[in-house]
Amino acid sequence: MMFELIYYIMLVVSLSVFFYGLWRKWKFINMGLKGEDRTSNPIKRLWFVVRDGLLLVRLYVRESKMGLSHFLFLWGVIVILVNILIFTISFAIPDLFRATYTWLKASMTAAGVMILLGLAIAAVNRYVIRPSRFAKKFEFAWDDNPVLVIFILAAVFGFLLKEFVRFSELNSTSLPYVLWFLHTALILGFIALIPYTKLLHIIAAPINIFTRSERKPGVMREPLGEDYTGAVTPLDLTRRDLLASLACMRCGRCQDICPAANSGTTLNPMFLMQNIRRLEKILLGKSKGNGSEEGAEQEVQNPEDALLIETVIDEEAVWACTTCRACMEMCPVYVEQMEIIGEIRRGLVESGETPPDIRDFLQNIQKQKNPWGEGKFKRDQWIKKSEIAIPTVKENPEFEWLWFVGCAHSFDNRNIPVARKLARLLNDLGINYAVLGREEGCCGNDVRRVGEEGLFQMLMEENMQTFEKYGVKRLFTTSPHCYNTFKNEYDGYEVKFVLEIIYDAIKSGRLELKHPINKRVTFHDPCYLGRYNGMYELPREILKAIPGIELVEMPRNRERSFCCGAGGGNLVREYPGEDRPNNIRAREAASTNAEILAVACPFCMIMLEDGVKTEKLDDRIQVLDVIELVYESVYGKEEE
Repeated sequence: MMFELIYYIMLVVSLSVFFYGLWRKWKFINMGLKGEDRTSNPIKRLWFVVRDGLLLVRLYVRESKMGLSHFLFLWGVIVILVNILIFTISFAIPDLFRATYTWLKASMTAAGVMILLGLAIAAVNRYVIRPSRFAKKFEFAWDDNPVLVIFILAAVFGFLLKEFVRFSELNSTSLPYVLWFLHTALILGFIALIPYTKLLHIIAAPINIFTRSERKPGVMREPLGEDYTGAVTPLDLTRRDLLASLACMRCGRCQDICPAANSGTTLNPMFLMQNIRRLEKILLGKSKGNGSEEGAEQEVQNPEDALLIETVIDEEAVWACTTCRACMEMCPVYVEQMEIIGEIRRGLVESGETPPDIRDFLQNIQKQKNPWGEGKFKRDQWIKKSEIAIPTVKENPEFEWLWFVGCAHSFDNRNIPVARKLARLLNDLGINYAVLGREEGCCGNDVRRVGEEGLFQMLMEENMQTFEKYGVKRLFTTSPHCYNTFKNEYDGYEVKFVLEIIYDAIKSGRLELKHPINKRVTFHDPCYLGRYNGMYELPREILKAIPGIELVEMPRNRERSFCCGAGGGNLVREYPGEDRPNNIRAREAASTNAEILAVACPFCMIMLEDGVKTEKLDDRIQVLDVIELVYESVYGKEEE
């Protein structure tokens, strides 16, 4: 009887602590704004919970050994918890499960083996292999080692206990009480700790997966009503943002791929989510201040007065984000770190708290419709100076396709030759196209991702009025940034990326690649073509179709591609990091011993060519657009 009494007292204490913690987390989440609908298509959402929350497919695809580790551990814990429930019921109804004791004992053994094996893989990874993401530890991560120790000790004591007593003799006096007490205390302690440690992701992660966004990757969050001006205080975060902070278990995969974190800036997407988690003290009104007297209680900060720019992220970090979406792509549980930064940017822009270079960037686009502030009347100068006929909408009013040239191909000296070569290819293919010339504006993609929603809406309205004026229904772009915003954030147009047209011409035989290029080539995936729009293979298929090219991959490619650093307004800024993203990527490209670094984005061209020169690699590797390589294979090098 004493045995059962001790157990029930421990169980009640454990569950009381557990449910109190859950209650506080529930209150914390509900302090946020409602946000967009996250419950539509429940069957589809449940499938993602099963696939990525229970079977851990998303994690396994990104890191197989840790996917296996988490799978073993998760299902081992589930079996243990089910057995604890049966164990508890068996005290009240001793004979209810007696017939299944043999199977229960076997399942407990299997669960223990799974947990120990999963923990062993995790321990080796953390303490022996030590991926780069563990190099920069979150300051308040006190629970990493204790949680691991609790798991290991609980499993060890469970195995020792099994050697002394059979499951069918739980009520016998021969039970070694010390082992039983230690094993039970650790298991129940584990349950009690869940809401207060990283273990909470066991509960929060499946809910976070269920509430994943169903927007296309290239579509930003819409403003939350007319009065919403961005995320300024903790009360401007959505419930999903607060939930996501609890689902984040500090695995560090986001910081491992983040160009800002790798460059040495203060931005770390994992730290951002963990700092949001710590807002509970502000939002729920319980906090110990940092007064001069140790342990002194300070007045709790009003949530409306607490600025996110001071409590969860600093100003350098906000603007260091390149909007590459890598953090979101790598997160196993669909945390939206980049989108939260986007909302904070909206708040800063609305309040006029933008740094001078971002302010200049926005003013240049507003006044001159390009990020460099070049006179908008110069937008068609590259056309006038070209020896190739490039029809405007007025010269070819019956055009089928509008070629939206974009800012970089209209103004940047390195990208203008790419545009001219493309024009010759299009002419020889017989594509019925036209350009807007001086009437072309800015698509607004990077304006919106900098946080200037009002300017984006103005640019979109101006562009759509121009399109309506000339009857534009179909358009193609040479910039993935333009492609993304026209395809995903404008309505009513058929949009293609120019390489789709090139590839179709190659496949149909209309474009003959007859001159071999005997070079070793590596391809850099643009973020807005790849992670935003899933176009990974098409540029590679074009390169493979060029005779003589040997295509090699950088270690980080496709969805893992490392950003060049241009996105989110950083094209025209002095990047704050010690080691800029374009320099890192240039070194990575050179490590493949490739002779050509192929790009499919004008921003990547600018950044990576600068990176190659800065790293003094220009004698080893040349940066060329895929269009330039196609051009050379069609016409020959001597024809340039």
